[in-house]
Amino acid sequence: MRALRIGLLLGFRQIQRASIWTTTLIVFVMMLTFLNLIAVSGVLVGLIEGAERAVRENAMGDIVVTARDDEDRILETESFVKELKTYDDIQHYSVRYSGNALLEANYKERRDLSGERDTAAIIVQGINPTNEDSMSHLSELLRDGEYLSDEEEGYILIGAYYLKEYAENFGDIFDTIDAKTGDTVRLSANGVSKEFVVKGIIESKVDEINLSTYIPEREFRRIFGRLDRNADTIVIRTNTPENNAVVAESMKASGLAEYAKIQTYEESLPKFLIDIKNTFNVLGTFIGSIGIVVASITIFIIIFINALSRRRHIGILKGIGIQRNVIEIAYVIQAAFYALTGSALGALATYGFLIPYFDANPIQFPFSDGILSADPESTFWKFIILFIITLIAGFIPAWLIVRQNTLNSILGRK
Repeated sequence: MRALRIGLLLGFRQIQRASIWTTTLIVFVMMLTFLNLIAVSGVLVGLIEGAERAVRENAMGDIVVTARDDEDRILETESFVKELKTYDDIQHYSVRYSGNALLEANYKERRDLSGERDTAAIIVQGINPTNEDSMSHLSELLRDGEYLSDEEEGYILIGAYYLKEYAENFGDIFDTIDAKTGDTVRLSANGVSKEFVVKGIIESKVDEINLSTYIPEREFRRIFGRLDRNADTIVIRTNTPENNAVVAESMKASGLAEYAKIQTYEESLPKFLIDIKNTFNVLGTFIGSIGIVVASITIFIIIFINALSRRRHIGILKGIGIQRNVIEIAYVIQAAFYALTGSALGALATYGFLIPYFDANPIQFPFSDGILSADPESTFWKFIILFIITLIAGFIPAWLIVRQNTLNSILGRK
């Protein structure tokens, strides 16, 4: 303890007497190293988390209810929905009906009946427009036109991937039609055809939305013959998304699992998406670790030069009876000061500025609104690694200088 106290005193004295510019530069390097370690993996993981957030907000919600494995649709959907209304933790929900259909445009202008038709095989979603908008904010994703109204019939919203004007940006991989807002198109399914006016174009970074068309649920049921009112999917938004597992378990405990499969958003994520997220995290950590090596070398060189320039001073300290381990502790304290100060500034910049900034201004990637993801627990362990490596980088040069002969150090001999 006595050696530690003296080492602390010597270390802080050396920091106080060091050049303010040198100290500032070292701390700045440590801060950038910390940010590199956190930000690189944070942006890579944020790519996936941004996509997940969009899917959660605009498509799947916090809890996803689908048909049981042994059924085609959710059983007793109307009773199921009535039960949902009794949960105070449920904020919004949307009942969705889904089916495959053929959408045709420009059929009135076609003169040659044997010629190629302007058609696309599509996915149709039957929705309650008000409930769906409250749940997924679908009206905010309009590229053109207006949103559906509960009182109107004969109108359709079309996902951008089904329209030639927009889908050509993604290559010739989707069935498309040549239509725009205000045009009349014909929807055919199960031998039933009905004309719809294109009321709006929906475009999102969520493929599920771009590859869907939306009509009111009452029209969907008439076209697809869904007289039993049993839906394909119910998506639910809870008041506290972090507690969605609690709400899901409560729903299962009340017996609703007899009618449908109830999953939290996290449980419904495909495994490949989780694997990609973990891969990006590992890749970001690997890239950030290069920054740690660079920073440790920088600390080593700076402290080695500092100790070498103070070689005579170190020799005098040893000559008056200061133990070697005390001097080594002093230089380790310097390294610890640089690591702690730089990391503290880096953490302040990350959680106080960068994360809020990217949450408000996501990075616009083609398939995702990227954010900066920095899990506090992961950040803590990365800091511990950085701190330990910095201490080692501070100890080694001090050990190399201190172990030299005392008299040679005082006289400046090699």
